[in-house]
Amino acid sequence: MSPDTGPDTAPATGPGTTPPADAGTPARPGEPDGTPTEASWSDGTPKGAGRPGGTPTAATLVAVRGAIAVAADTAPAIARATHDLLAALLAANGLQRADLVSLVFTQTPDLTATNPALALHEAGWDVPALCAQDAAFTGAPARTLRVLAHLRWDRPGRPVPAYLAGAAPTRPGT
Repeated sequence: MSPDTGPDTAPATGPGTTPPADAGTPARPGEPDGTPTEASWSDGTPKGAGRPGGTPTAATLVAVRGAIAVAADTAPAIARATHDLLAALLAANGLQRADLVSLVFTQTPDLTATNPALALHEAGWDVPALCAQDAAFTGAPARTLRVLAHLRWDRPGRPVPAYLAGAAPTRPGT
């Protein structure tokens, strides 16, 4: 403890400091006093929202992979592949869009017309998404889009990956 701090010293205020507990921090939706509840996620979203009956459930964060070969390097083909891949992942696991926490996409260097995050945004999806380019290497598959989907998982077992249109679960040489 420095000479300027101690039990009788007032807490620091200003930019980059945490306001005192009584500073009137607004509560999050679904959390009247701002504290997490058994029936809501930390962002205030009700657990089980959008599921039949809306039953609150305990869930954990898991990740699942998927990939799809894209028919052509055009914005419509990349958008269609993005949609088909996510639809397959959701269907295979009995999930809904609300179960997606975030998405990390990679695409091979020969796909340049658009990227999956932009395609999802333009289609009205409201999920954080990040895109990167796959490393180019000898024998790499052409026109391939991959995803690592982070999701809320409230059932036994692991989520089922989706590999479509000839995309392989692993890259050659791995």
